[in-house]
Amino acid sequence: MLVSGLGGRTMRLVLAISVMVALLLGAPPNVAAQSTRTDSNVSRGDPFSSDPNDPGNILREVDEVDLEREALFPKSPLGGLRNRTDQAKKTIYEATGFKMGLVLQQVAQGISEVQPGFDNSGTAADLDFVVKRALINRGQPNAGGVYYQLQGRWDYGTTGPQDLGFVSLPSAGGTANSWSRYQPTFLTRNFYWQHGSTEAGWAYRIGKITPDATLLTSQYISPVTTFLPNVGTGVFAAGYPDSGLGFVGGVYPSDRVSVIGLISDANANRLNFGDIGAGDTYKAVQLGVKILPVTPKAGYSKFLLWHNDGTKNGQPINAMTGEEGWGFAMKLEQELTRDGRAVGIFRYGRSYDDSAIYKQQAGLSIVLNDPGDPIRIKNDMLGIAVNWVESVVAGSREEYNFEAFYRFPLVPAVDTTLSYQSVFDPAFTTEIDQASVFSLRVRTTY
Repeated sequence: MLVSGLGGRTMRLVLAISVMVALLLGAPPNVAAQSTRTDSNVSRGDPFSSDPNDPGNILREVDEVDLEREALFPKSPLGGLRNRTDQAKKTIYEATGFKMGLVLQQVAQGISEVQPGFDNSGTAADLDFVVKRALINRGQPNAGGVYYQLQGRWDYGTTGPQDLGFVSLPSAGGTANSWSRYQPTFLTRNFYWQHGSTEAGWAYRIGKITPDATLLTSQYISPVTTFLPNVGTGVFAAGYPDSGLGFVGGVYPSDRVSVIGLISDANANRLNFGDIGAGDTYKAVQLGVKILPVTPKAGYSKFLLWHNDGTKNGQPINAMTGEEGWGFAMKLEQELTRDGRAVGIFRYGRSYDDSAIYKQQAGLSIVLNDPGDPIRIKNDMLGIAVNWVESVVAGSREEYNFEAFYRFPLVPAVDTTLSYQSVFDPAFTTEIDQASVFSLRVRTTY
């Protein structure tokens, strides 16, 4: 049970977080540096996803970054290149209607304690190229168009950070969600038709979709912009299938309520188009509510109920074990200050019938935009989190993870993140009781 899993060690972590929260909320607000990023359309976002790596939100971020030039160092060596790419994209859009965005990002990570003979450090890179073509009602709430996302991941002859956490440590919660190479290096991650919007009161998406970047998402919970470990960036107790053929539709009766339904191929595989003909599906219903919004950029709290038919061969993929089962999950998101700078997110998920890689997981995360640092950097962010996970694997230990990060723009349009994690009781070994994890992430958009 959840209560039995939250023992003395977690209580100490929660106490430590409470102290840190008090310090964070006591930081003087930087009124002159209210971030354009936190007031952006990304926070209102795509009708289905607030994940920063969702195609629609990547394009919003690219537009937003084009307007942001403040950073620790005001001049960028890539400034000339960025100006040329901005002009080229504008010319292409005006001539053809194709809107494009590119994201380049990399993580380097080191772990203090690993199994004998395994790597304790590594790096990986990620590239996302997104294209959107509005085909009907362009610029209107009921617009419809095609989205395409090409994604590439590679390393430099090292062990990817995701594998460091899962294999070298070895951990159930991971230390760097999604940061490992692809074979082949590039693949089609999303390719779908999307029609409608929250303003229209309805929307749907059909094609190759990514369920774990659609359900229970938050702009403040993402391995590419904020926290890093799997247990800290997704509710994988929800037994998500991989990217594949599917449909998601939503209705938005008010600006504070959304209802979303999703059905996707349970045999989906991001390397191909899965096997929708086998008849195995993943079904989910999500209710979104802005419970106590303080500012217009408030995020939804989300409540999810799901069922999974399992895979045709009973083999695991993504967050599924391959077994049939069901579960529920939630993400509660709330602004903690009147200016919306501080946001708290609580996540919990429970799966049944051994159908998801996590039997249970819980996490509390707090982020502070523009924390009022002495050098008054704009568009920066501070975050802390504590997470707990119970793996579905019999005999594994309950695992705890504490993380703190600081993200800031090093030069215009280049975000740099420093991160520290402390992993307690890695689930799949009794030889390591605690490991420290240090990470550096760099992200830029064009």
